[in-house]
Amino acid sequence: MTDIELWLALSLCKIPFKKIKERLEDRTFLEFLIKGFCDRNYIKLDEKVKSTINFAEKTNTELIPYISKKYPESLKHLNDPPVLLYCKGNVDLLKSEKIISIVGSRRATAYGKSQVIEFSKQLSSFGFTIVSGLARGIDEYAHRSCLEVGGKTIAVLGNGLDIFYPIENRELQIEISETGLLVSEYSFKESPTTYSFPQRNRIIAALSKGILVVEAEKKSGALLTASFSLDLGRDVFSLPGPVNSPKSFGTNTLIRNGAILVRSFEDILDEFGYKIVKENYKQEQLDILTPHEERVLSCLNSTSYTPFELISSKIEDLKPQDLILILTELTLKNKIEEFGGSYKIL
Repeated sequence: MTDIELWLALSLCKIPFKKIKERLEDRTFLEFLIKGFCDRNYIKLDEKVKSTINFAEKTNTELIPYISKKYPESLKHLNDPPVLLYCKGNVDLLKSEKIISIVGSRRATAYGKSQVIEFSKQLSSFGFTIVSGLARGIDEYAHRSCLEVGGKTIAVLGNGLDIFYPIENRELQIEISETGLLVSEYSFKESPTTYSFPQRNRIIAALSKGILVVEAEKKSGALLTASFSLDLGRDVFSLPGPVNSPKSFGTNTLIRNGAILVRSFEDILDEFGYKIVKENYKQEQLDILTPHEERVLSCLNSTSYTPFELISSKIEDLKPQDLILILTELTLKNKIEEFGGSYKIL
């Protein structure tokens, strides 16, 4: 067995890391362990290892075992780090100095969507690699907004890289594999399960310097990811929300329990000790408005805030997600300001 074959076999057999952590370089022991765990299926395992390696080569997927120099040191802080990672895309992103995770509700509100788009764009523009889980809602918008400004993003999946889940994010998953990085500890053809998502969340937490929770209900995967981050000594940032919104119950509770309250991306930069340089947009870029931006501005006024829902009803041909992106651009250009999901002209 080559090193890759050995560690792939350990991964396919689902051998717990605690079983091997004391004898990582003892090949005889590791091979004995594989035979013991797989028992009569050992011959079939050999075929599975070879077919997996062949499929990885055909799909430009890189297999990174725990002993590889490419394996991120941050994951080794976990009690149960992945034995092997399946990676598709730019694996150098695993070594980025500035990485932050953004997570939140799958059923995001208009407020949550507008905020995650703004935070993701601004942090990406400042050079942060954005990590999230490619789920519906907050995760999806974190990835998309990062890519919108030419940023780098890592999507950690709870299934094999050849499976598109959720199916509506298929094109986004493909785009991330081409311009960012897809990561999973699950082999090809492994479908997501209720167990695989919590496992995925520990990787999201470990890869980053800190985590931003945008919206979270009382019981949510985002809060579990925040818990992993705390256990690892990472910073936990939380966005406050309306006290009567179930989607903000989790974020407000995190703040009450000691998470760092953030009002803007500058709060995150300050916590990390970065000097704030507001040069993401040149003045000529700030002054130029697209036709869609001009249409949206015409729906607003400078004396009172207009709710997102009302703006959307006035421009029915724009999808809500497209309207959110336009509102975020106008905010970044200092043309409007947002408060609680409503907007007015500056």
